[in-house]
Amino acid sequence: MAANHRIYEALIVGSGFSGISMAISLKKRGIHSFLILEKANDIGGTWRDNTYPGAQCDVPSALYSYSFEPFPGWKKKWSDQPQILEYLKLNVKKNGLQDHILYEKEFLSSSFIEKEGYWEVISKEGDTYAARSLIMAIGQLHHPKIPNFKGTNSFKGDTWHSAKWNHDIDLKGKRVGVIGNAASAIQFIPKIVPQVESLTIFQRSAKWLLPKKNSFYNDKNRRLYQKYPFILNWSRHSNNTFNGVFYHLMGQNKLWKKFWQGVSMSHLKKSVKDPELLKKLTPDYPMGAVRVLLSDEYYPALAKENVNVNVEGISHFTEDGVVTLSGSKIPLDIIIYATGFESNPFLKGLNIHGLKGISISNAWEHSTETYLGITTTGFPNFFMMFGPNTNLAHSSVLLMVESQAHYITECLTHISRNKLKYMNVKPDFQKNFTHQVNERMKKKAWTLVKDSWYKDGDVILNNWPGKAKEYQKMTKTIDESAYTFCP
Repeated sequence: MAANHRIYEALIVGSGFSGISMAISLKKRGIHSFLILEKANDIGGTWRDNTYPGAQCDVPSALYSYSFEPFPGWKKKWSDQPQILEYLKLNVKKNGLQDHILYEKEFLSSSFIEKEGYWEVISKEGDTYAARSLIMAIGQLHHPKIPNFKGTNSFKGDTWHSAKWNHDIDLKGKRVGVIGNAASAIQFIPKIVPQVESLTIFQRSAKWLLPKKNSFYNDKNRRLYQKYPFILNWSRHSNNTFNGVFYHLMGQNKLWKKFWQGVSMSHLKKSVKDPELLKKLTPDYPMGAVRVLLSDEYYPALAKENVNVNVEGISHFTEDGVVTLSGSKIPLDIIIYATGFESNPFLKGLNIHGLKGISISNAWEHSTETYLGITTTGFPNFFMMFGPNTNLAHSSVLLMVESQAHYITECLTHISRNKLKYMNVKPDFQKNFTHQVNERMKKKAWTLVKDSWYKDGDVILNNWPGKAKEYQKMTKTIDESAYTFCP
């Protein structure tokens, strides 16, 4: 293969925030021999796919952007999907990444060729690539989760997942059912309420929700940020500092939770006066155990006459609607799934084979173990971004992504400088890191609920138990004693 194909220094899979950050980091270090494989016909990942009405970030714009690329042109304090995608494209253009991206090339499988020290990658389209290092930047939230209700196929109306919004269907005058009430649902529900004849929200559990207090930036604000960049940087810093509130909610301090639960309940009671609806929307678990949501519009939307919150649970689908567990028949024309994503297992459905042909699925069959959430033993020169235990439930995940891009670039530079075939993390370091993370998780609020997307069974597999600053410090340099190096 080496005789017929160029061997790149790196191959990046995915062109969302992680993949673009990784590519920029490589170019800044003088590494230009890399490709980005993108399965779609455009960049953007999550922010390309999720185009539902009201799609918006739940991290302030100043913080949900690269630290090295502050953007004075934000229209809102909390940006909408179109401008976030525009920001990503700006970074691609500014850093000359266009020629590195191969569109409509979906990753299928890869194998590490130990003798030569490179990864052989095959796309679903049948193309083959070779790279010294393989970097998976596909994120955690790209496999829509569709519950398997009885009789699903019997429903004659239209159905879709919020991540695959059907813009061809007019909702005006329709009876619509929404299954789910989490991050996506609270954004699109207020937008569609004025259009529909009726809206039924099938809620499994109430969510803790705080006011967002979103606001527009005017031309004066943007000129000020353009002229005085330090003001935008200060805004980024202040937003990050405030997110410490959410970090502490992830713990089990009862007084802290009681205060913020009071803030949330006050926000709820301002919009909802009906005692029955108020009861349905009051969570029965401690704040922070699952994702805390932000919205100014959701509660007022639920108070509208054409909206009903159903907490009976779904028994089965029929041709023209849904039957609840209590036997109630809900006639519907359209059903929209707002049921999140299948975040576990990581790298789901991907054939990745490391040393001695072992597959990643077999390596993680009993326990998903990594070192720093970036590398895993038996898979040399293989790196993950936004991997296991690196999600932030209290701040911008881009803080973690930039740290990972820096660390991986350090690894690639070390391999090149020392003319190594590969580096492979030692099992003991991986096991110790995973053990420490799991021990710290026992003190987190996430353990207080049975089910959430953070968990795989009883193991909290998605989240980082500390602050971003701690992770940034851990990934600043390579601990060479953690790796075996093959010359």
